[in-house]
Amino acid sequence: MPKIIPELKERFISAAKRRLSESNDVTIRQVAQDCETAVGTVYNYFPSKEALLAEVMMEDWLICGEHMRSDAMNAANPLDAVRATTMALRGFTAKYAALWRNYAGARDSMETLNSRHHLIIKEIALAAAQTIERFDVSGDAYLPEVLAELILYASRTDDGFERIANALEKILK
Repeated sequence: MPKIIPELKERFISAAKRRLSESNDVTIRQVAQDCETAVGTVYNYFPSKEALLAEVMMEDWLICGEHMRSDAMNAANPLDAVRATTMALRGFTAKYAALWRNYAGARDSMETLNSRHHLIIKEIALAAAQTIERFDVSGDAYLPEVLAELILYASRTDDGFERIANALEKILK
């Protein structure tokens, strides 16, 4: 079994982040070259390029989750809270949009995304649940998940929130 060195794993992640910021694409070979290691060494830490990229995005995803919750808690009303949650998520989705487009045609990548959909919705629903509770919005137990799906949909484009704002206003009364 290969020896795992935590600092090296962080170097691989940093190299992948740098590559992504430059070209929206990364290869394991480039990461290995940037870190002056063998390609096989990278695979000791990450079983695939997708696993490496998921690790790269995870840090930003955690920051996004914090922003979704804190921005919603600082809003003046429920619609503004959902807007703030949507805008925080939009920042994350916009940052990685080109990367996701590169993988849109890959069957295994889309399967991975679909399998993680419920985890993404769960995280967004946490912010939605805080909004519902804070503003005493009436609705059934599934309202946070419904709002999460709408927020995810709205975050896909710059004007997504505006397109669904009227429906959200009715839901949040």
